Amino acid sequence: MCFLDFIKNSFDRVLSVDFEFRMDKTVTIPRKVVCACYEDIFTGETWNFWEHDKPSNFGSHFNFENNLIVTYNATAEIGCYLNLNHVIPKNIFDVFVEIKRLYLDKRARNKFSLLDTAQSYGLTDVMTKDEKTNTRDLIINNTEYTVEQRKTILEYCMGDVKITSQVFKKIVEEIETKNKLKTEDDFKRELWQIMFRGATQACVAKIERNGFPIDNYKLNLFNNYWPLVKDKIISELNKDIDCFEDNIFNNKKFESLIIDKLKIKNWPRLFRSGQLSTNKKILEQYADQYPELQKLLEVRKLQNMTKLSGYQMSEDGRARCSLNMFGSITGRAQPSTAKFPFSTGKWARNFIRAPLGSSLAYLDYSQQEVAIQGYLSKDQKLIEAYNMGDVYLATGKSCGMIPENGTKESHPKERETFKVLFLANSYGAGEGWIADTLKIDIYLARHYKKLFKKVYSIYYKWIENFINDSFLYSKMTTCYGWQRYLSYAPKRDKTGKLKSPKNSIQNWPIQSHGSEILRQAVLDLTENNFKIIATVHDAVLIEVPLADQFLINEAAQIMTAASVKVVGGPIRVGIEIITKNYIQRDEEIGKKNKNQIIYEDIFREIGNYIKNHKPLTSGQEPLSIGCEVSV
Repeated sequence: MCFLDFIKNSFDRVLSVDFEFRMDKTVTIPRKVVCACYEDIFTGETWNFWEHDKPSNFGSHFNFENNLIVTYNATAEIGCYLNLNHVIPKNIFDVFVEIKRLYLDKRARNKFSLLDTAQSYGLTDVMTKDEKTNTRDLIINNTEYTVEQRKTILEYCMGDVKITSQVFKKIVEEIETKNKLKTEDDFKRELWQIMFRGATQACVAKIERNGFPIDNYKLNLFNNYWPLVKDKIISELNKDIDCFEDNIFNNKKFESLIIDKLKIKNWPRLFRSGQLSTNKKILEQYADQYPELQKLLEVRKLQNMTKLSGYQMSEDGRARCSLNMFGSITGRAQPSTAKFPFSTGKWARNFIRAPLGSSLAYLDYSQQEVAIQGYLSKDQKLIEAYNMGDVYLATGKSCGMIPENGTKESHPKERETFKVLFLANSYGAGEGWIADTLKIDIYLARHYKKLFKKVYSIYYKWIENFINDSFLYSKMTTCYGWQRYLSYAPKRDKTGKLKSPKNSIQNWPIQSHGSEILRQAVLDLTENNFKIIATVHDAVLIEVPLADQFLINEAAQIMTAASVKVVGGPIRVGIEIITKNYIQRDEEIGKKNKNQIIYEDIFREIGNYIKNHKPLTSGQEPLSIGCEVSV
């Protein structure tokens, strides 16, 4: 028996499906479903449903109980079922996700369309891109359709269904070959993993439909007045970093900040010009250690901003964008940095606001990567350090650099040393980076690294074996089957230096299992009827009615249980409750968060501008500082 026959025998029907629809203003969710077409992949039977002229009603095109739905990017099709108030299929094979699983690191990011994939398999009897574009324009640009247009749209939709059916057969054969599936147990495990990813895509469709609740009044106020106060805000923020001249970024001043003030010796330079690199990833790598660089990142975002593009508003007043689950090689969600609210400056999170009658809860896995390292490697010392609550402090004690009664307050420098060592371990940073970050000589950095490796020798032996096996088999795989096939072609970073494949391999199993944990958590939360607003790296944002606040702790427990399912051990979940606007807080009591200060400074300047340039109307008051007070 082959894998394709196993799938055929496991269900009553295997149905390829495609919908046509018009999208909302953010181009994220279906706003009006036009039609749906199906094909039974093994019998060739076809069905079409014209939905445009029908009211939405609770029901279903099929009894999906024992049918497998095959689709190319399931979030769109599930979004249509949600729009129609139809039953959501529980068995989903997302061909798009499985193609990405095999080729995400080998194919250009813009080459994952259905037509591109069909052509890569040598399927030539497909529509052209021009034909596809013309029919899409017909669907999008009209609200009513003639009989002839309706026929054209249904034929176009059925064309995509038939292409999906053909691509499905090809990818199933390829999965069987590449993953060396031989036995029925192999087939069962593979199909379960594929449907797990499909079920996750259904959850993503629901999350995108929920959208972000936003303080629309404050957002509009910012967009209207930001151009008028922008220069003054940037000038104030620049006082601490001095990297701008007349509010324009200056490379010489930046070099002075890095070399003279911060004394970072090995900052990468551009291959041709020789200037210090201002690459965002490099800045972010150092930003945790240098507050000046964190501020520089924020100022550069503000400098290029004409309005807050990170909030794409839909017709219902909620912000939306595609989460792009499975967008990275580790399987993590990778939403657009220009459209996702949590990808804008941290200060801008204050525009997120709990809706009337509800609160928001930000549930975040605590020190997740360290926990995953310990559970996957079965390094008991690392697991014990994690379970003590502060892994950096615990490691310092294991290394003999912090006494048993030492605390975060009594030994901040030593604790910071081990925080840097954990970062270096996760991202493959060398002794030079450790020395620069801690401002110590290379010999002491080397000593610290050896000490660290000695304490967690079991983990280091495990990761070394993982890397060796990865090169041996040219593939890495998570416990839930997400994969990365290795390429041996040399790559260079933006500074011109050769990139070591070992660094990305070293952290891949940790990051990718983190993404599996989050998907399991999202699936379990959704099955328990929690309303998820967003996934944010290793956290979720949920919306809970005020009368049901006790459920927030239950949600955290569900997330912890999800981590046990995936990596075999519990990972703590932190809870932050938002009752009005999102507020940035620091762990240290009495210390004000710098991102909160930026937000408040901006609105203070907007308030001053309104007060000085526009007469107040009757009953209007000047804008006050703070998140909760509006004009």
